[in-house]
This record gives sequence, structure tokens and C-alpha cells, in this order.
Amino acid sequence: GSGIHAEYGKQWYQRRVRACRLAAVLSKVVDRTQLCVRPGKTAWCLYVDAVCLNDDGNVWDALLLATSAALKSATLPATQYSAETDVVAVDRDGEGTKLKLNYLPVSVTLSVFDGTTIPDPTEAEERIEEGSVTCCVDQKGTVRAVWSSGHLPDELISGTLKYAVTRADILCSILQKVTGD
Repeated sequence: GSGIHAEYGKQWYQRRVRACRLAAVLSKVVDRTQLCVRPGKTAWCLYVDAVCLNDDGNVWDALLLATSAALKSATLPATQYSAETDVVAVDRDGEGTKLKLNYLPVSVTLSVFDGTTIPDPTEAEERIEEGSVTCCVDQKGTVRAVWSSGHLPDELISGTLKYAVTRADILCSILQKVTGD
């Protein structure tokens, strides 16, 4: 009955929030001029399709980490333009261009219980948390975004930033090793 509809509505809302957050975070990661194939005519369009097979909590951090790894590994195919037919085609024999990122974002989420923060919350912890703080940080330690839920004191939110920057540094190092840079 209504419980199913309420749960579906909550899941839909969470997906929309994640999609909007992802669009906001990624909006400045890629310099869009490098996507141009023919100025004013043709450009590459990047899509992120994410499928969550099992949600045991903290899906957002995993989503951003996977997206950052994919973008860091991405290569734009070489193209050929035929003026005769006015067609751009992928040049399968040509060497592609590695996508350049302005920065590499990762995310660190902490759940709050009785004024104490717990990193990387499970789904069970997310259900009973008083609130949460999510910090998006790049490989240089620059905080790119902060989101919080619940009525959390400013001191608690700002106190999570130091931990988030330290943890993000570790995540970025691992990501650099895994992607070969």
C-alpha cells in the first residue's frame, strides 16, 4: 500500500538529489572547450549512468569516486571531418585525446550521533543519524562543496572539514594509483 509508494517517493527524491549534486560538482571539473569537435557545430557530450546494485549506505561518496575514476580514465575518440558530406565520424585508427580535468573531486560523508561524527555511514546508521555532513574536496585539499542535513551546529560542520580534507587526500592518492597517474 502506501508504504511502498512512500519508499518509492523517497528513493526517487534521493536519486534526484544525487543527480543535482553530481551535476553541480562536475560542472567545473571538465573544461567544456575540449569537448568541441567542430566549433559551433559538433561537440562530445558526456553522460554519467550509475547503477547501484546494493545500497548499504553512503552511496553518494561511492558514486562520486566512481565518476571521478571514469572521467580521469576517459579518452575522447579521434575524429575525421568530411567537408564534402559535412559529417564528423570517429577515426578508429586515430589516437584519441585524454580528457583533462580541472580538478579531481572526491566526497567524504560523516553521520552525526550525539555530537559525534562517524565516517562512511552504513544504511542502518543513516536511518538513525541526527544529521550528516558531506564534504566534496579535490586532490589539492580545496573544499569544493559542503552539504549538511539535520540541525547541526556550525562548529560541528566546520570541525568535519579537517577530517574530510585528510580523508580526501587518501582517497585521491588511491584514485591516482588505480587510474595510473
